[in-house]
Amino acid sequence: MLSAVAGAVRFVMVAIMTVVTFITPFLGKKEGKIERKAEECKAAFAAISDTHLTDSFIRLGMFEFGLQDMAEATDRLDALVINGDITDHGYPEHWQAFTDTLLKYDISDNNIMVLGNHDTWGGDRTGDYTKENFIKYSKEATGREIDNVYFTAEINGYPVIVLGSQSDHTGPTFYQDQLDWFAEEMEKASEKGLPIFVFCHQPFNGTHGLPYNWEMEKDADPTEGGIGEHSDYILNICNQYKNVIFISGHVHAGLSNTEDGTNYSSVEKVGNVTSVNLPSYEYFDVLRHGHMVNGTGFVFEVYDGEILLRARNFATGTWLENYDVTIEIEK
Repeated sequence: MLSAVAGAVRFVMVAIMTVVTFITPFLGKKEGKIERKAEECKAAFAAISDTHLTDSFIRLGMFEFGLQDMAEATDRLDALVINGDITDHGYPEHWQAFTDTLLKYDISDNNIMVLGNHDTWGGDRTGDYTKENFIKYSKEATGREIDNVYFTAEINGYPVIVLGSQSDHTGPTFYQDQLDWFAEEMEKASEKGLPIFVFCHQPFNGTHGLPYNWEMEKDADPTEGGIGEHSDYILNICNQYKNVIFISGHVHAGLSNTEDGTNYSSVEKVGNVTSVNLPSYEYFDVLRHGHMVNGTGFVFEVYDGEILLRARNFATGTWLENYDVTIEIEK
């Protein structure tokens, strides 16, 4: 009986999500193009996550609404980062649909793709782990030549480190080669004396309302929804340095903050690290509070003394100022 009820609830939720996915771009009114708050801005980039693209015209259409908004920015973006679960199954045809869609729009010369767990499942449709499609389409879609799922980049001189799972599990697997590489790259990045942006699809364990808001169970495994067994290891490396911004997705929560009275916040402090969990671009979750509508993400603006996180619904071209956050840069 309970399983039947759960199935019915799941069906209704999927139906609601499908309808909202279709109508979201028509909600609200455009409030102006993307532009930087001040001329002193050193770097500005858009970050979204969990686009979950297939060859569905509805999903691709939602994606295109956001890309168009970014491409029409008054002040051209220095980068666009798509932080994992770019595709829903990782099939080559879905990667191709993503690539063809992204290349229609001139957003930035510096687009960055991050591997998500859904992106690892495709291959030749066997469901086995694959990184080849990610590497191939990273080059086709962004022009970036990489030889692994983890790599470094820059946004206007600010260091960017991208982590990627080395297995097809929902929670990522990091082998020692990547962990050693990460420690070395963090040390190199710190020598610049600038904020360091670390992108990983999954958040640290126990952050942003996890594990409860992953399974909605009080007794959920502490690692559920997070990085897993290497969470503390990676966090300890990050905590050795100042001004580390760790950016994740995966949770499929909306935009929220502690003032909502929930156990979920999009931005929180974890030791020295500022942890930012991006909302799902494709889905909204009716079990969360705050801003649950899809099409959302952040525009990051970097200044000498602070980083502004400006919440935006890219599908409707609307700023969501109630969820803006200012991160002070430690000198």
